[in-house]
Amino acid sequence: MSLVRHLRYRRINNLLRKYPDPTLPLRDLNVAREVTTATSGYDFPFVNVISLEFALFKTYAIPSISKILAATKQFATQCPKRADDTGLILCEMTETYKRQEYRRMTEGKEDLDEDLTDAKRERLALEKLNLIHGHYPIRQEDYLYTLALFILEPVSWINRLEWRQVTDLEKNALLAVWTFHGQNMKIENIPKTFDELAQWSENYERENMVYAPSNVAIAQATTSLLLSKSPKVMHPLGRHIVSSLLTDRLRTAFAIPNPPRGLTTFILGVFKLRRFFIQYLLLPKWYPNFRTALRANDEGKFVPRWNKYAPVYPNGYHIEDLGPNKFLGKCPVSLKNIQLPTTTANNNDYKSIAV
Repeated sequence: MSLVRHLRYRRINNLLRKYPDPTLPLRDLNVAREVTTATSGYDFPFVNVISLEFALFKTYAIPSISKILAATKQFATQCPKRADDTGLILCEMTETYKRQEYRRMTEGKEDLDEDLTDAKRERLALEKLNLIHGHYPIRQEDYLYTLALFILEPVSWINRLEWRQVTDLEKNALLAVWTFHGQNMKIENIPKTFDELAQWSENYERENMVYAPSNVAIAQATTSLLLSKSPKVMHPLGRHIVSSLLTDRLRTAFAIPNPPRGLTTFILGVFKLRRFFIQYLLLPKWYPNFRTALRANDEGKFVPRWNKYAPVYPNGYHIEDLGPNKFLGKCPVSLKNIQLPTTTANNNDYKSIAV
C-alpha cells in the first residue's frame, strides 16, 4: 500500500520539484501543457472527463445560452452528434501535448512532422470553433463563463471526489492553457488569477443562472444522452444521481427535483471508497489518457480512440467537418492550408499569458 501511494504521488511531486514557482505556467505555455497533461491525462482522467461534461451542462442553466442552443434544434434532433462534435473539437484543441508525449514514450523518438501536424490540428479545431460561434449572437460574458467552467469545474470535482487535492501549480496551468485558447477566441477581460476567475464566475451565476424553459429542454436532452447506454429501467435512478451531483442553484434553473434523501451521501461514500482504492491499491497510469487519434488514417481522417456513446464517426472525421451540418464544407481552412502563428512544431513559441 505504501509503495502504491508513493508511486501515485511521484508524478505530481516531481513536477512540484521541477517547477517550484507555481506561477510559472502563466508565463510558459509549454510548462502549462505539461502540467495539465499530468492532471487530466495521468492522475484524474475519469473525473476530469466527467467534470468537463458537467461544465458544459452548467452552461445550459444560463437562459441566454440555452435559448441559442434550443433555437438550433440540434439537441432535439442530433444530440449525440452535437455532443460528439463539441467533445472532439475540444479534445483536438487540448490533447496536442498528450499525443506527442505518448508517441515519444511508445516509439522511443520524436516525430517532428507529426508534431507539426498536431499543432495544425489544434489550430484548425480552434478556427472551426470560431467559425461556428461567429454565426450566433453570443454575449462576451457567456463566452467567458463557459471558458471559466473549463478551468474551475475540473478543480472543483477533483478536490471533492479524487484521491488528492489540486495544487496551485495545476490551477495556474489550467488557467494558462484555457486563457491561451480564450485569447484566440477573442474572449475579453479574462481574469488573471484563478481566485479572481472563481469570484467572477460566482457573481455571474448569481445574476444569470435562473429558470427558463429552454434550460429545461436542453437539460432533458442531455440527461437522456448521458443515460443512453444504461437500461431504461435504470433511468429514473440515473436522473436522481444526476440531480445529486448538482447544486441547489442548478436544480432550480433546470426545474430538477431534489434527489431522494441520503442519495448524495451514498454517492459521496462510493467516491470515498474509490479514493482509498486508487490511492493505496491501484497503480498509476503509465501512459496519458486521450481520445483523439495519434495520426490520420489512409483517408486522412482521425478515428477516435474511444467513444462514450454510440460512435458518430466510426470511420473517422476531418476536423474542418466537425460541427453542425449546415457548416459542412464552409470552413475556409484545412490541415493542408492552415497557417500557424509560428513555425515551431510543438507550439513552443505560442504567446504566453502575462501575469
